[in-house]
Amino acid sequence: MRALACMALAFGAWSAAPAWADRPLLAQRSGIEDRNRETTARTSLGAPNAQRCSEAAVTGVSDDAAVQACDRAINAERLNRTNRVATLLNRGAIHLRRSEGALAVADFDAVIALEPGNGEAHVNRGAALIMNRQPGLAVAAITEALSLGVREPHKAYYNRAAAREALGDLRGAYEDYTSALAIQPDWGPAEAELARFVRNRREQIAQRLGETAEEPAPQ
Repeated sequence: MRALACMALAFGAWSAAPAWADRPLLAQRSGIEDRNRETTARTSLGAPNAQRCSEAAVTGVSDDAAVQACDRAINAERLNRTNRVATLLNRGAIHLRRSEGALAVADFDAVIALEPGNGEAHVNRGAALIMNRQPGLAVAAITEALSLGVREPHKAYYNRAAAREALGDLRGAYEDYTSALAIQPDWGPAEAELARFVRNRREQIAQRLGETAEEPAPQ
């Protein structure tokens, strides 16, 4: 399955052609992970469910109990805006891991309503939109995230490349994969995608040469 690189979840690479049905892109995880580390102490005091939600997001737990803890924190605990934003980001990341794209989008939309300039919410929203097979909206969301700044821009470029490829924008996809590798040299997922581009190009050229060779000579 082609991975989503979530600023809160990083996964693997896509195959030769975009296939949204079997290769959903996830968002990047480390951005949310880092944010969790910063907010865990603040969410723990008087907010035990927010603490459990944060721990689940950081450790990669995505079972029903993790979602329920996030739900209780958001619906029943008295969270200040910072902790509400952190908990919504955490729940959105968990929904991404569970392949629940629509629920993830709703959580990241809620964060953006509170903090329009939150780049991590925009980039993870883009990943969720890719999961929902909405590459056009995903490109717009990730472009906005990059303009605001994100913790792991190479993953944002990687996700946008995948969305652009799904739209048929091969040049844009190639440029974004190249940008991802320039930011993070030797990063396996981007290297694999660029190698695929080169391999596919060579195969296309070889096929065209073969077709030309088979054409009858003019009489």
